[in-house]
Parts: sequence; structure tokens; C-alpha cells
Amino acid sequence: MDALPADVRQELVMAAAAIDGHAVTTHRFRSAAPPGPLADTLRERWRAEGRVVVESRSGDWTVLSVRGADSVRTLQLRPTAGGTEGLVSTWRRAASNEAVAATDGAAPGMPFARWLPEDARVIRQVRHQDPGRDAATVVALVAGAPGDAAARLRREAAVSGFVADPALAGPAGRAAWYRGGPQAGGEALAFRRGGEEVVATVAMHERGTALVLHWGTPR
Repeated sequence: MDALPADVRQELVMAAAAIDGHAVTTHRFRSAAPPGPLADTLRERWRAEGRVVVESRSGDWTVLSVRGADSVRTLQLRPTAGGTEGLVSTWRRAASNEAVAATDGAAPGMPFARWLPEDARVIRQVRHQDPGRDAATVVALVAGAPGDAAARLRREAAVSGFVADPALAGPAGRAAWYRGGPQAGGEALAFRRGGEEVVATVAMHERGTALVLHWGTPR
């Protein structure tokens, strides 16, 4: 981020993401400087450029935002034992081709389109490029019970050539609430096809069943 001092260490978290019609890039950063002076430096630079700085607090986090000609930049920072840590996100209105891709049902190669029933309501789809990896997350609502939704995901995963890999689900996969069964309110599922992975959670919702599916593949 151009406003941060040169000695601040930055790490790319998310690039080329498409969220609700916006293209989003996010970096994580760490600095030996305390958050107060670092925030002061950013305010001074932005105000010198004639930008209006919007500031808020959320727990330990200080949040600074500025609007550019075609984007909004938000910085979140909080104190650590060694100085400051934070996130910098730049949001801009996606170009028409990006916006279409973000709402097109599924990223190229991503199997979610055929894993979801035709009447599924897709609430959110996020596509992004992590370092060395393409990834996407889909949140959807479907009719019926969690057990029925989980059974469909297992069938469609098998048809697509995926095999179950419970280790991918991490702690959620070992939690009793996510083990499935007639009385369960939800379930965690994980599948692998070579280097390609899908982790899904299926949970009871007042309007049916909520699905969260995360797909990733090496780039």
C-alpha cells in the first residue's frame, strides 16, 4: 500500500477477489511502530492529498477509510506486543466482465454449480487468488433438511471424481455438532480430487438449510 511507510512488512492475503460487484485486494501487514504514530502518518498523508479520512473504532481495532476516484481504501490496525498488525483492503467497482464472473454461479472449473439444486438461493459468492492458489467461497440456502443437503453433496462430489477427506474439515469435522445423523443440526464435509479441495458446512436454517462451500486448487 503506497501510504504505508517503506519499512512496514506486507503480505498478500487476497487478490482479484470479486465480492458483491466489487474487485477487492487485501494485504496483511506488521510494523514495529505503535499503532498511534502509524495512524497519524496515514492521516497526514491522506489529508495532504485532499482526501477525507473516515475513522472508527471496533474493540482493539482502529479503522481508517478514504475514498479515491474509483475506489475505497480501508485500513484496520491494532496494537501487538511487538508494535502493530493490520489489514489493508482496496475496494473498487468491478469491470463488467469481472462483475459477470462474480455472479455467474461458479468460477471456471469450480463444481458448485452442479452440486447445488436448481432452486438454491446463492447469497454470496467470493472468488479470489491467494498466493499460489485459486479459491472461491459460496454461501447458499436450499430447501429441505441438512441431512438431505449433505447427501446431495456427497453424491455430486462422487460424480465429479472427488473422494471424502475428513482431515480437511479440521476441528469442525471432529465436533459432535457436525457429525451428522437424524438429530444433528448440521454437518461438516470435505472432499479432495488431486490437489483440488472442497470443504463444506451444512447447517439448519429457518428457511431450510444453509450451505457454505469453500473450493481451492493450486495455481
